[in-house]
Amino acid sequence: MQDTSSKEAADAVLDSRAMGQLQLLRAHHPAAGAMLSRLGRRISYPRGVPAQAADARHTRINATIGQVTDGAGGALAMPLVRELLGPLDPDDAVLYAAQGGEPLLRTAWSEWQARDPRVARAARSLPVVTQGLTHALGIVADLFIDPETRVLVPDPCWGNYRGGLGLRRGARIDTYPLLQGDRLAVDEIARTLASESRPTVMVVNMPGNPVGFTPTQADAEALAEVLRSAPGPLVVVCDDAYLGMGWEPGLLEGSFFGLLEGADPERLLAVKVDGATKELFLFGARVGFLTFQAEPEVAAVLEDKAKAVARATVSSMSRVGQELVLQTLRHAQLGVQRDAICQVLAGRYRALRVAIDAHGLEAFPYNSGFFVLLKVSEPEAVRRRLLERGVGVVAFPEVGAVRLSYGSVDEADVTELVGELAAAIAHVAATSAPSVHDTVASSS
Repeated sequence: MQDTSSKEAADAVLDSRAMGQLQLLRAHHPAAGAMLSRLGRRISYPRGVPAQAADARHTRINATIGQVTDGAGGALAMPLVRELLGPLDPDDAVLYAAQGGEPLLRTAWSEWQARDPRVARAARSLPVVTQGLTHALGIVADLFIDPETRVLVPDPCWGNYRGGLGLRRGARIDTYPLLQGDRLAVDEIARTLASESRPTVMVVNMPGNPVGFTPTQADAEALAEVLRSAPGPLVVVCDDAYLGMGWEPGLLEGSFFGLLEGADPERLLAVKVDGATKELFLFGARVGFLTFQAEPEVAAVLEDKAKAVARATVSSMSRVGQELVLQTLRHAQLGVQRDAICQVLAGRYRALRVAIDAHGLEAFPYNSGFFVLLKVSEPEAVRRRLLERGVGVVAFPEVGAVRLSYGSVDEADVTELVGELAAAIAHVAATSAPSVHDTVASSS
């Protein structure tokens, strides 16, 4: 059960601002108010240096923020840095970024999200900029997870959920079955969700890592209805890292976040975690986003708390990365060039399907993203054998599988990759099987 008494005791020492925020959430979004962790209840964006510097941004003489400028608010960058920045304006790359992210970028990413009509219709916050998607998940954990909170992740799942959502917050990670045959296990998920009444944070990852699976539109809508009907309180975290990478017809179109549009605030808060990392193939930029589905008054409180957590951990995000993402979003060739990379991935996916079928290997259902999880009896032994052959894969012994990332394999090498895997599986099976002599000796 949720330890409400300790939360109520903590409420007694909230400052007036934090108490006002909590009361607003309880009145206008009871699910969000109930789900806040003890830290989430206490924290609010401080009126410290960044806030006071923002107040003074149009002053004639600005002696607030601790950064070196030209005295008039512009960057005082070394010539070599200006040269290395190329077309980027030093003022947009060298100086500190705004807390919560650069406003122009936040608006541009909100418009990028709104390509999905359901997301466009949803009442939601401006995206808060984070230092990659893992940081966004960490903020969610800080705001909504206590040791007694139930945390549900798919099985199989990305291993870092356990560290970022469980270990950091002292919470136990529970799993729900992702698959039933080759479809989303909607009924099993519903039973798992209903099996306990604790306040719950649930992660939905479509397309997913490590499986590379997206459900059909119909199955995704059925799951959304299950979550809408859950008694709550429930926070649904939509991890959209691989959004827009579906390689088969009939799959969920757009973000699962959009299917929760208009959910009852008495029961459910939807949170969207996404970013430029995979959607724009800017892995090193480390620019992620965190968006809350809520009406403006509530969204403002949740944004404030997310900014406060970020300020207390990494402060402001990389200005260079944000400017690179902003200029990418503004570029006229973005759609064409992104589609070209997606076509490369689709070609690798098709080649992988052919090769896996040709070798008779068994895979978890896969149709999207850029991973496939193949079932093997001794994953670690297979991985080590492949290393000896100059091939790298990732072992998932907890589900009896190895993961291939075709995001990093040229289409011309896919056939060889799968052939090497099939050979490694056969080699491990042959060397692990007891010999005739061993069998006779053991029976005598």
